[in-house]
Formats: sequence, C-alpha cells, structure tokens
Amino acid sequence: HYDRKEQGLVVDYVIIMGYDEHYVGSDAGSVASLPWVEQGVQDTIAEVTPERTILAIPFYTRLWKTTGGAVTSEAIGMDEAQNVLSTNGVEVVWDGSVGQNYATFEQDNSTYQIWLEDAESIAVKLNMMATKNIGGVAVWRLGYGTQAAWELINAYLQ
Repeated sequence: HYDRKEQGLVVDYVIIMGYDEHYVGSDAGSVASLPWVEQGVQDTIAEVTPERTILAIPFYTRLWKTTGGAVTSEAIGMDEAQNVLSTNGVEVVWDGSVGQNYATFEQDNSTYQIWLEDAESIAVKLNMMATKNIGGVAVWRLGYGTQAAWELINAYLQ
C-alpha cells in the first residue's frame, strides 16, 4: 500500500509494525512470530536502507479463548500474561518455529492459548534485527513491558 522505496529516500526513518500478525477476528496465533516479523524486515530493507529501518515490536500478547468453536482474544501486557499463567498453574514450552514460549490450558469448557511476548521472544527478535543491521527498535505499548525486556533493548542499543 505504501511506496517504501520512495519514502526511504525522503524520511529519516521508516518504522514498520512488527505485530498484529494475528488479531481480533483472526484465527488464534502469535501476535508476532519470528518468521513473520523477519519477512517484514526483509521486505522493507529490500526497498529502504537498513540504517533507515526501525522495527516496532510488541510488548503485548493475546490470550486466545475458544469456546464451542467461537474464538475470541484480548490483548494483555507481559506482566498480566505471566499472572494468567501463574494463576492457572500453566507451564510454557519454547516453540523455536515461532521464536516464542507457548502455553495452552482448559478452563470452564474453554481452551486458552497464548504465544508469549517475553524477554526470550524479545531477545530473539533483537538478535535478528542486529544481523540485519537495521537502524533501531520501537515498542508498542508503553506500560506493557517488563524490566527484563527494557534491559534487553538497552543492551541492544549499546
């Protein structure tokens, strides 16, 4: 929809939204799986110099709920996601294919799924960004991150 190549010639930075891969109304899935985010970066740096490209990463995830075939979700921050898991005694499993921890559990005749944005998923994304030599990182949304996520970003920016 946008002429990234032209924009890359006239702006200081092009910020790409590396989230909302799955969203309200879509099938359950990751907000920002590594392959999907990496493809977005690759598509952008094919038209905009890497130094002028900034990747916005999510500090939120979606808690997906499936009841009788109906799928709903709500966006929650990193701390709230951990609280949901702790409250329900759920353990996460690393899914290397998406670069995220994943969990599922049953409650009140519903199935819950969550692909976590956490320090581990942020580290994987920052590592990918470093290998592409892109210009920087942005986040959505302030107040949703954890101290660990901010520390990783600070280290990346050094």
